[in-house]
Parts: sequence; C-alpha cells; structure tokens
Amino acid sequence: MGKRKKNEIKASEVSRKQKYVSRRLQQQQRMIMYGAIAFIALLAAIIGWGVLNQTVLQERKPVAKVNGQPITVGEFQKRVRFQRATYILQIDSTMKNLQLFGQDTMLLSYFGQQIKAWYDQLNDPLGLGEQVLNSLIDETLIIQKAQEMGITVTDAEVEKAFQEALRYYPEGTPTPQVVPTQMPTPTYSPTQLALIPPTPTPTEAPATPTPEASPTPTATLAPTPIQPTPTPYTEEAYRTALQKYFDQMKELAGLSEADLREIMRAQLYQQKVYKAITADIPRTQEQVWARHILVKDKQTAEEVRQKLLNGGDWNELAKEYSLDPGTKDKGGDLGWFGRGQMVKAFEDTAFNLKVGEISKPVETQYGWHIIQVLGHADRPVTNYEYEQLQQQAFTNWLNKVRSEAKIEKFDLWKQVVPTEPKLQPETAQQVEMLLNALFQPQPMPQPAPTQEPEATASP
Repeated sequence: MGKRKKNEIKASEVSRKQKYVSRRLQQQQRMIMYGAIAFIALLAAIIGWGVLNQTVLQERKPVAKVNGQPITVGEFQKRVRFQRATYILQIDSTMKNLQLFGQDTMLLSYFGQQIKAWYDQLNDPLGLGEQVLNSLIDETLIIQKAQEMGITVTDAEVEKAFQEALRYYPEGTPTPQVVPTQMPTPTYSPTQLALIPPTPTPTEAPATPTPEASPTPTATLAPTPIQPTPTPYTEEAYRTALQKYFDQMKELAGLSEADLREIMRAQLYQQKVYKAITADIPRTQEQVWARHILVKDKQTAEEVRQKLLNGGDWNELAKEYSLDPGTKDKGGDLGWFGRGQMVKAFEDTAFNLKVGEISKPVETQYGWHIIQVLGHADRPVTNYEYEQLQQQAFTNWLNKVRSEAKIEKFDLWKQVVPTEPKLQPETAQQVEMLLNALFQPQPMPQPAPTQEPEATASP
C-alpha cells in the first residue's frame, strides 16, 4: 500500500510539472505572437510614415519663404511640370510647323533657335528649377503687394483671360488702339546752326555708337499657358478647345483645371500690378543729341580736343581720328538718346554738357571720347521706347520690393525638381537631328592630295 501511495504521489508531481511546463510554453508562444504582431505593426507604421512623408507631408514642406509665406514642394513641382509641359507643347507645335516650310533656311534657323532654347531648358532640370523658383518668389511678392494695393482678380477675369488666349471674344473682336508717336519737327537754335552743317538730319532714334547701350532688364511674367490658333470660335468650339488644353496638361503634367486657373490668376495679378506701377510713366523723356570722336589714348584725345578748341573742323577731325566705324564718316553723330542707353561715364558727361560745349577726354572701356552736345530737350518717345521705359520702371520697383523682403530659399528644392514630363522619344530624336544639322560645326572639306609627277627618264 505504501508503495502504491508513493507512486501516486510521484505521478501527481509529474502531472503538476507537465502543467507548469505547458503553461510556460503557452506563455512563451503568446509572447512570441504579441512580439510578432508588435513588430509587424511597427514595420507597417514605418512604411506608412515613409509613404505619408513622401506624399502628403513632403508636398507641404517649404522650398522657400517670402515674408514668412511658404512656397511648398507641391506648388513648386506643379509649376515646374507646367513649364516643362509648356515647352513640350511648343516644341511639338513648332516641329509640325517646320514641315510646312520645307527647306527655307531663314525660317529653319529662326525656329531652330527657339526649339534649342526650349530643349536646353528641358535637359537642365536644376537650371529650370531655379528659374521657376525665382519666378514663384517674384510672383508671391507681387501678389502680396497687389493685396496691399487693393488689387484683386475675379473668377470672371480668369475665364476672360482664357477666352482671349484662345481668341474667343463673345462681345466682338477688340480693335487694337494704336498710340501714334509724334516726333518733333527739328528747329535749330543759332548755336546749333553754327555747330552743324546747313542740312543736318539728326537721327530720331539713337544710332548705335561705340559705347553700346546697356541692356535694359525686363520683368519676366509667367509664360502664357496656351499657344492657340487665331481662329474665330463659337462658344461651343471654345469650350471644346479649352477642355482639350486642360486634358493635355492633365495627361502631360498631372495638373488639374483648378491648378491651371490658379496659374492664370497669378499671371493676371502680375499684369494688373505692372499696369498700376507703370501708369504714370510720361511719354516724353529727357534726351540729348550728341556727337563724339573716339581715340585710343588720353594723349591723342587731348590733342584732338585742342585742335577743336582752336577752331578745327569737327567733321574732318572725326574722319581723321575717330575709331568708331559707324559714325566717323558722319561727324561722329550719335543722334538723340535718353538715359540708360549709353555706358555710364559717357552718359553722365553728355547730360551735363551745355549745348555746344566740348568735353574733356572721357574714358570708357572702348577708349577715350571727346563729346559735344548739339541739343538737349524733353522729347516724345516712340512706342517701343515707351515700352522699354515701362519695363525699366517695373523692374526697378520689383528690385526694390525684393530688397525690402525677407526671402529664404531651402536646398530641398534641388532634391525635388521634377524631370517629367519629357519629350516623346521620336520627337526628341527629330529635335536632335534638326539641332545637329543647324548648329553643329561642319567639317571643313579637305583638299584632295596632290600627286607628285612621275619621274621620267632623260633621253
């Protein structure tokens, strides 16, 4: 009996140990399962965060700030894709037009230059990205100032801009207003008559002297998003053409109709501000009528000046001494010109001289000048000159606005510049062939080798 009881006790202890081991195994299995679930959840969270960061959150990060207002990755990428798509549409359209002109060398060269400029931009993502970012910064500054000036752009104005871009005029085609340029009939003072030949003909637009006019910087507006064919449209045809454009841009650049309308709105803001800033530009300009003699060194300039002061003939001395081939045979006459058209040292001297006064030698990068002013007056400007004055005024205003603004750029933009959309491979191949034919230097033909005459035996 005692032995059986001991056996029962041992069996009971084994059973308890088995249960204990079983429970421990179950606990370990549960821990492993919970750990696996936690790991999978953590991995999913990490992947989800990465996807979220690369999509929603990435698009909200700023590539620049303008007076605290962010320009986001999303806005930047949309505008770059828009610009790329615009270039692609322009290249496609121009390549098709070239097929109509055959082998007209002048047209091929003209359109080839345009295609090359667009193609180079497409192949330089960082260059295009920086250009677009700078444009967005200027655009933001202009809209901020527009709001301060009380300028607004309505949805109706945006729609009208699309209508005009597609040459659809529901109220009739507008008649362009031509502003005539009235140039004064030259009247000469006794001083001028004593200085110039009996039948002078000063150029109304300034001749191109050796001191070349400095280029006038212009404000760059947003590119016009549509290049339409000027065909009269019914409203139905206009709607069809507009929807076709929206569909093209969605397919090419992933831009919605709302995106394109906002781009147009930004352009209208710039146009309105431009008009407001340039509204008071006068249609007259202070100008001088001058002539000069250009020589290589100061000593020669002093010599020529002394001869002039001693009564020497200006026209003869210009022919003899002047290094300016464009004016030396007409007495160094530069015609009338306004400020900003000559290099600074030349301009400052000319505008400070009295009529008839002969300057001391003036040095520029072109040499040494002796200058005489033949006229000084406020004169009407041509339409082209007026546009240049407007652009200069707007550029000066925008430069001032930039200098007063807090502008921050972040290098993130370099990492997120889109390289899409791209030209279709067959179009890119055609463009490459065209540009190679137009702009690659052609090898010079090599002369055929001359053969030495065969020696003949002497008789």
